[in-house]
Amino acid sequence: MLTFMSVALLVYGSMHLYAFGKVWLAFPHSFGLALAGIALTFSPFIVWYMERQSWHGATVVTAWASYTWMGFLFLFFCIGLAFDLGHALAALLHFKWPLSDTMALGTAGLLSFAALGYGLIEARQLQVEEIRITTPKLASGRVTIAQVSDLHLGIMMGDTLLERVIAKLREIKPDIVVATGDIVDAQGDSLDALARHFQSYAPPLGAYAVIGNHEHYVGLDNSLRFLRSAGFTVLRGESAKAGGIILAGVDDPSILTPDQAARVDTSKALASATANDYIVLLKHQPVVDTVPRFDLQLSGHIHGGQIFPFVYLTRLAYGVRTGLTELADGRLLYVNRGAGTWGPPIRLFAPPEITLITIESENK
Repeated sequence: MLTFMSVALLVYGSMHLYAFGKVWLAFPHSFGLALAGIALTFSPFIVWYMERQSWHGATVVTAWASYTWMGFLFLFFCIGLAFDLGHALAALLHFKWPLSDTMALGTAGLLSFAALGYGLIEARQLQVEEIRITTPKLASGRVTIAQVSDLHLGIMMGDTLLERVIAKLREIKPDIVVATGDIVDAQGDSLDALARHFQSYAPPLGAYAVIGNHEHYVGLDNSLRFLRSAGFTVLRGESAKAGGIILAGVDDPSILTPDQAARVDTSKALASATANDYIVLLKHQPVVDTVPRFDLQLSGHIHGGQIFPFVYLTRLAYGVRTGLTELADGRLLYVNRGAGTWGPPIRLFAPPEITLITIESENK
């Protein structure tokens, strides 16, 4: 965790140095820029501190300001780099670059604001992605599963997001609801009140959840209490039978202690399943084990990149795309884009989703 925070601070600070350097070129001698850059770089830590002092109202306002700025800065950084590349290419080809420093700064700023506005809207356009799977392992009929993932409930994401999610679940009427991690965020806020939203909707064949990395960050005991209060059966290196299929789940290994080793063991989770069972594995990160047998793995974690072009970094890191992938051995992996946001409250070309999976018998 300390390593992650150090790297994140270095990257975020470098982005500020780049952006404020552009401003300095256009408007030199603005010494207040240095102080502003330092304050904005450390603003997520200020939010963290304020939350732990229970300054609820001030924390919410500061969090929205801080993380909205983070989204704008990321967009400005990407657009600015594209302009720099164009400028360098024009110089290499002996073309005149049409933008002065001031014009480039203004254009990049306007494009970033436009993308930020669109991203704020897209983050609230919850979609339902549907997939259909046939199998001889289901004796007859069918079962439907709604997968929700990566809500990141906390200071910024709360009642409004959950109302959208529950409304969609009522609309699609799944037999089973599964939550594949990061339902709560490191900034766990009013979790008991949020749990009541889930309590208002009970799928006929039950709700099941697994632990993601942010459940560890918010505190495992608090996270487990929230999930169970919300009506989920939490699968921690174990399995359950529902609707003629086997649901197995493992903890995310982000914080691995000796007593937790069994809870991240996929083989242990599948120990009671037979070769004739249709097995759905719930695992937060889209990392596929080569040995344990399953038919379909449901994962989340990567948010579909959340903000373009970050999607290319997630593909590089995990080697998978969002959506449905057939693996080389015939097993299936589905990676959900998530319903919430982490960090900036925006999404760009990665709309939030709930997945509706229909598993039906070939012998229907």
